[in-house]
Amino acid sequence: MFKVLIADDEPAALTLISSIIEKKCPDFEVTATAENGKEALDKVRGLHPDLVISDVKMPLMSGIELVSAIRQEVPEIYSVIVSGYAEFEYAQSAIHSRVCDYILKPIVPSVMQKTIDQIGKKLKKDYYNTRKQVVRKICDGMVCEDKMMTKYFEYKEYYGAIIRRNGLPRRLSITGGMEIYSEAEELFTVYGRDEMEALYLIPKEMVLDKTFECFALNLRYKMQTKEQYVTMVYGQNSFLTGELQNVIKKLYHTLDEISVVGLSQTVTLEEGYKKTIVYQHEEINNVLTRFEYLIKEYQNGKFREELGKLFTIWKLQNKPQLWMEYISRQILYLVRKYNENMLSMTESEYMMEEAFFNAVSFDELTENLFEIYDIFMNDHQETFKVDSQEFFNSITDWLKGNLAESISLQNVCSHFGISQTYLSKMFRKYTEQSFSRYFTELRMRKAMELMREQPELFIKDIAVMVGYTDQFYFSRIFRSVEGVSPMEYMKQNLVDVLLPN
Repeated sequence: MFKVLIADDEPAALTLISSIIEKKCPDFEVTATAENGKEALDKVRGLHPDLVISDVKMPLMSGIELVSAIRQEVPEIYSVIVSGYAEFEYAQSAIHSRVCDYILKPIVPSVMQKTIDQIGKKLKKDYYNTRKQVVRKICDGMVCEDKMMTKYFEYKEYYGAIIRRNGLPRRLSITGGMEIYSEAEELFTVYGRDEMEALYLIPKEMVLDKTFECFALNLRYKMQTKEQYVTMVYGQNSFLTGELQNVIKKLYHTLDEISVVGLSQTVTLEEGYKKTIVYQHEEINNVLTRFEYLIKEYQNGKFREELGKLFTIWKLQNKPQLWMEYISRQILYLVRKYNENMLSMTESEYMMEEAFFNAVSFDELTENLFEIYDIFMNDHQETFKVDSQEFFNSITDWLKGNLAESISLQNVCSHFGISQTYLSKMFRKYTEQSFSRYFTELRMRKAMELMREQPELFIKDIAVMVGYTDQFYFSRIFRSVEGVSPMEYMKQNLVDVLLPN
């Protein structure tokens, strides 16, 4: 509900405007009135309404002065000036784009309603964009003011869940995925650090008579695919808006602590938040000391044998991804230290990051890691000898011909007989993008082509034609890539067709 403050020194005018808003503007409520501009400005500073409706002439401070002060102090507040014909030219000086509109006296209810409805559309867009910024700040570890939370998250209570396909997000690579946001028309808030993730903030009213566990499991079902594993953390209990920041932090913390490569998990926030990764440094140091000796003495076969046995043990122990990343990087540093290779440290880190991000099982992860170590230990056997633009073009052509299919990096590797590490390296070399980013943009370009050439198609049909079974997920991806929703793109394209240059 958008808050309105009305300023007018005539009680009858205050009553009329309040009545119009109450009866004809369901998205707005009058939260305060004032009889002069100074009183209005004081209340604006305390209440931060969304809209101020002010008469042009008032004691102590005129409507023009009030609007000007609001614009300086709180520019996101919309203002409307009410004036008579004799004051029209005077009122015009205060009208600047989104800051101020005007209504002539005597007030016609339908005109007032139309003006407020138009402002309501702008406010909904503003709220949507600001809410996105707030969620992103919280997910980045920043703190937002409580008044921001209560203003832009309008429901009193929420449920929270985070669902992630495959491994944790890339943290180093510049070729990673794109941030994902819910569409403006969705009733709940969704945010993903990349296309593999969804943080859900669900108003309690949406859950109705179901438990949130059932609701969350349904969300997970929509994200689950055969080729991927899924990790979900959800809160069993609803929480007040003021607790939202703390709950989001706990969801992310729990996800980081429990994520295991190749293992699908569903954990409640209440039980999962207490879990902490344990790094037994003495044991880890003993392992690294042994490996350093084997690597330094070029006992590569023994190194592979002993590391393979440890990988088997770590798989059985369900070692978390962050633990595996830590020890795998320590081993990489040792391998680099005693083996010369032209591969830069940056490229090594990218390869390590891609190894964890792309693996859908622990066994795939170990294969990827062994391949990286072998590059430095001169035991690396290339799967094939072709590394050319022509061969890479054959891969991208195959992708273009299979946009409607459920294609993963694993499918491509299997089809062309190459490793994940090699394929990821080719995409960085020839496109300066990750496989997932490239394939996503390829699908979006095809979607835009369909929208232009077949405008009669429904968005849900276009989504299926480019490989997405969930229309909302497709819309989120489309906006993240193109900056507008599919509906906005189709409307703009229709305008361009009807009004050619």
